Amino acid sequence: MPAKLSLVQLGKGTVGAALIEQIREQRPALLRRLGVEIVYAGIAGKRSGAFEADGLDLARWKDEVESGDLDGRKIVKKAFGGLSGSAVLVDATAEEGMAPLYLEALSAGLHVVSCNKKPLTGPLAEYLRVKEAARRKRRFWLYEVTVGAGLPVIGTLRNLLDSGDRLESIEGCFSGTLNFLCAGLDSGGKFSEVLARARELGYTEPDPRDDLGGMDVARKALILAREAGLEIEPDEVRLEPFCPIDRRGDVGKYLTKVAGLDAEMGRKWKSAAAKGRRLRYVASVDGGCAASLREVPADAALGRLSGPANIFEFRTSRYSQNPLVVSGPGAGPAVTAAGAFADILRVARAIVRMA
Repeated sequence: MPAKLSLVQLGKGTVGAALIEQIREQRPALLRRLGVEIVYAGIAGKRSGAFEADGLDLARWKDEVESGDLDGRKIVKKAFGGLSGSAVLVDATAEEGMAPLYLEALSAGLHVVSCNKKPLTGPLAEYLRVKEAARRKRRFWLYEVTVGAGLPVIGTLRNLLDSGDRLESIEGCFSGTLNFLCAGLDSGGKFSEVLARARELGYTEPDPRDDLGGMDVARKALILAREAGLEIEPDEVRLEPFCPIDRRGDVGKYLTKVAGLDAEMGRKWKSAAAKGRRLRYVASVDGGCAASLREVPADAALGRLSGPANIFEFRTSRYSQNPLVVSGPGAGPAVTAAGAFADILRVARAIVRMA
């Protein structure tokens, strides 16, 4: 008899939809190889959702969700006590205020997998409450995908610390989106056109001002800092924006004005290139957190980074002279969904071992 793992997912945007499709395609192989049946008991978007304890028909999940009359919170409430076997709340939204729902889910016995950085980067006390709830209920709260998409960044940090190593610093380009912009500007592209291409490819946050203001990178740095045991509040991150941004009005209004930055950004990139350097948006965790646009040598690892790639350089007691480096694609729906899928598989393997 295979073990059963029920998923209740909030969010069906580009990442959420990619995750559902990846799981739909792999379900038969996972049943055969791991002995676990993964079913989607609930899926919700912003305006509608559907719930079926025995599992939604993933061949037509979009129709079922669009025709459903349940919102996300009602679906989660139905999952409390309404599912047999183990269950996971998957947060594929970018919503504020999700931490209380995580606490409810953990208290009801669900595991939590988060693609959403915001619940990890709110007030420190709130973050610690969710951590403690997961520990007390012996449930997973997994969020590898929040830093580096599918790259094993948080797992690497945990393994270093749990094995007794001491962290000195983490430095690198933490945003595939901003590095895609940097690479496009390296090649002489106009800022507004490169940004439009990044949005088209699904690399940016729903509101790209979260990327351009550096907030997305700041959240990643804060997640790593807290994972390393630093008790840091969000307003303690030293943050400089990638470019000037105007928070007034909606995102559509902002994008109509972004071409006005083309000349200024072009001048900055040409100035750096004339000195044999390149501009990169660099974050650091070294007792605190910081993120800013910096000039780096063109032939250094950060300068050579191209496309939507991330790089994380870990300097520790063991890796002091030559840092441990994790690098690879750090943006895009497919790799981000794959990172969340890996967290779900971690839960699946655990329940199979306990069965």
